[in-house]
Amino acid sequence: METGKNQVAFITCVNDEEEYAECQYYLNRLHIPEGYEADIISIREAPSMAAGYNAGMKSSQAKYKVYLHQDVFIKNRDFIPDMLKVFQCSGQIGILGMIGKRNRKMQAITFMTWDTGKVTDDTKGLWGFPVPSEGESYAEVLAVDGLLMATQHDILWREDLFDGWDLYDASQCMEFIKGGYKIVVPFQKEAWCHHDCHYPKLLKYFDYYKVFLEEYFGSDEISFDNKEANAFTYEKGIGYAQAVEDMREGMETLIESGDRASLRILFENPSGLKNLVYLKEYEAIVHIDFLEETNSCHKRFWEPGMPLAQLIKKLRSLKYKLKRLEYGAKDPDLAEWIWSNYSEYAIEYLCERFIREKEKVYGILNGYQADKKGCEPDDMGKIW
Repeated sequence: METGKNQVAFITCVNDEEEYAECQYYLNRLHIPEGYEADIISIREAPSMAAGYNAGMKSSQAKYKVYLHQDVFIKNRDFIPDMLKVFQCSGQIGILGMIGKRNRKMQAITFMTWDTGKVTDDTKGLWGFPVPSEGESYAEVLAVDGLLMATQHDILWREDLFDGWDLYDASQCMEFIKGGYKIVVPFQKEAWCHHDCHYPKLLKYFDYYKVFLEEYFGSDEISFDNKEANAFTYEKGIGYAQAVEDMREGMETLIESGDRASLRILFENPSGLKNLVYLKEYEAIVHIDFLEETNSCHKRFWEPGMPLAQLIKKLRSLKYKLKRLEYGAKDPDLAEWIWSNYSEYAIEYLCERFIREKEKVYGILNGYQADKKGCEPDDMGKIW
């Protein structure tokens, strides 16, 4: 198969069409260098991430392939030329990711121990680490997060071992290192991507962790400091994963039944809720409903009988539109759509919880309201 030297393929496994549509919105905004072509490839009904990525890889002749989650929004419109600059530094660079780890301790639980790069998300806001520093094109790492993995060489993903949705990314990094390639994270003055992650389903993670250890630890090609140096034993990991799932399922049951009173009691004391970062969307639904009821708002977010799936879709629709404003969308209809469909309490709550550049977004929304009312926005930033 002839390689498309001037082609870039964006490959994604898809099981949520609304989320993927937002991912595509950002892909379609990317600047494509003269002489290059970009293709967007979606893989549906994949039995595993590795299997889906193998299908995407085999379907494309592009030299440069970007494997990304459906909930990743590439904010950097110069992502393609910036990525090419790094790859053109050396043909030995195999994988480029947004965040990674250089520390060889705590080997497999990489999602908790990143020490290199940048990305924004809905839990911490900005994951920013001191390296690579300005002046460095990239930093070499041991592994990168699977939220985005760009390659300039093709190596099959180990779908024979990782037939689910965990540790396929760390495995692929090991395979590239065994093949003599480097894994790198580029210098990013501002984070190139936003990862709109919600909560990890970890019930199978620690099983794949054992597979990962058996396959890669102790080999001559990959050396580690201490096989047992880890924050989680296998048993503790399974217990942790089950606790997260139990809490999530309990919240879903309360929302589906419309038990607002119990939910409000739970969220009155957030410090009492373990793993709250995985419940931010549920928390937002409950608090918006409370604010609208308390202020006798006629425009209600949580309408009677509304199922959880519809509530989540409604919440994300607003969040996505607010993020478009934050990331520079030039769409005059966005502010009108937001004001037409949501109350000021829903808008402000999501801005405060999920938007980093709140003043910028408030300015756009206030400008629309001021124009509509024929007045000037006040100096406090909000006019509602």
